Amino acid sequence: MTIFQMQCFLSAAETLNFTEAASRMFIAQSSLSRNISHLESELNLTLFVRTKKYVRLTPVGTVLYAEFSKLLQLGNTVVQKARNAELGETGYLHLGVLETQRSENFLPDQLTRLRKNHPNVRIDITSGTFRELREGVLNGGIDIALTLSFDLEDYPADEIVYQVFFQSHPKCVISKSNPLASRDSFDWDMLCTEMMIAISPEVSAGAYHNIVQFCERHNFTPAGTIYATSIQNALLKVEAGLGFSVMDENCISDSNTSVLSVPFYKADPLHLIAVWWKNNMSPAIPLFTNLLI
Repeated sequence: MTIFQMQCFLSAAETLNFTEAASRMFIAQSSLSRNISHLESELNLTLFVRTKKYVRLTPVGTVLYAEFSKLLQLGNTVVQKARNAELGETGYLHLGVLETQRSENFLPDQLTRLRKNHPNVRIDITSGTFRELREGVLNGGIDIALTLSFDLEDYPADEIVYQVFFQSHPKCVISKSNPLASRDSFDWDMLCTEMMIAISPEVSAGAYHNIVQFCERHNFTPAGTIYATSIQNALLKVEAGLGFSVMDENCISDSNTSVLSVPFYKADPLHLIAVWWKNNMSPAIPLFTNLLI
């Protein structure tokens, strides 16, 4: 049984005239009759009573007419929903943004374009730590996480897809109350007497290894390590004068007058990435990620 056979049957049932039904479908009457006959043979049912004077539905035909009509209508509705999803006319997108990130530098334009091109896509945004974003992506609570690329170390590589979309630079941050902040010149070996404030490897092994590598590249070893549970927590410890840290410049507010941020001159840039679970079939994901290119 094919959809075309069902359509032939429905057309004939509605007109009770094979010639008119064939004309409505833009096919020959012989083709319409043949498809209805094949349908009857396959179902082993008689759908019409045919005489020289009239065509009538049998009781079985009446039942099938009602049910086939519902079935085809449902099929059309499903197909239209799929088309709407492809066009971005419907959908839901939950973004997770890494805490403290100054999203005004990379997010408003993309979201404005998304809303303009696909006004029926519903958007929600939350912020979270490295760990919270990872867990959200993998359990389906977050469609796309906007995070730093070094945190990919903690994602299962075979279960995610990611895309680089923004570049910034690392900076050393230290409290302005620290005597080192008032010096005319800043030498990295001066940090040997300071505690290093780092994201705990239990929260993000990638973030921890990243700050250790920065110290190694600049040929100094800190006096010790204080672990932080998040970027915000690390920044609070720096502001309190407990030590120094290395942070993405895009997470340091220009209005923060309590810390001094010093650029690294031997460091590779940092990259923000959009990362999502590869089995997440939300049609809104490609609509957004295509805007990040």
